Amino acid sequence: MLNSNTDKEWEKFGKDDPYFGVFAHDNFRRINLTDENKEEFFKSGVNYIDAVLEKIRQHIDQAFTIKKALDFGCGVGRLVIPLANVAKEVTGVDVSDSMLNEAKKNCEARLIKNVVFVKSDDSLSLLNGKYDFIHSFIVFQHIPVTRGEQIFKNLLAHLESDGVCVVHFTYARNYTIKKLVPFVKKYIPFSSNLINLIMGRKFFAPQMQMNCYDVNRLFLTIQKANVFECYTEFTNHGGELGIVVYFKKPKIA
Repeated sequence: MLNSNTDKEWEKFGKDDPYFGVFAHDNFRRINLTDENKEEFFKSGVNYIDAVLEKIRQHIDQAFTIKKALDFGCGVGRLVIPLANVAKEVTGVDVSDSMLNEAKKNCEARLIKNVVFVKSDDSLSLLNGKYDFIHSFIVFQHIPVTRGEQIFKNLLAHLESDGVCVVHFTYARNYTIKKLVPFVKKYIPFSSNLINLIMGRKFFAPQMQMNCYDVNRLFLTIQKANVFECYTEFTNHGGELGIVVYFKKPKIA
């Protein structure tokens, strides 16, 4: 596969088409990003966080409130901004400098001052302390599985006792014609670039990897963190099947 470095590809999205890179809808492409569409983009983040908190209080902890939140793969701040309205402190983590810079601008434009942004690496070496809410949505699917599993373990090491984690992974594909696309991209040189042309994009437009994780291994990681209960729900993004896991790390006696 020609474009195999997912960090570099994500930085390309950050430079060329950051909002579409976060939320792959034509309304959010740079060429279509009107003020109205941008408002729709951020409104979707508000609605999403409201729904997540409702599910946490329904299934995990009825009285849950956020003190310190971490959003892994924060992009341009779609979810960081609504989190800042319900948490005392928020940390946005992303591997792309361009995404982080855009997220900072979006927070500054809204006079949000309780958010910090941190550059990500596989060991999360720039993170300090623990968080009572750790979240990641439509992010790990773009990270190669071996790296993603290790990052997930490192994230859990930053989850506070009695803290809540909400994390999304893809685990399978359910489509027909597109089944060949991952194979073609991986084994046929320049296939990703040719697909770009077919889709009306630039030849060297960045590519999003879509990786499927082993659910058994994920649940083993969660259980090893001494978690004994969780709530799960399924997602389906154009045939990319996923699972969102909600769980609480037990309070240390």
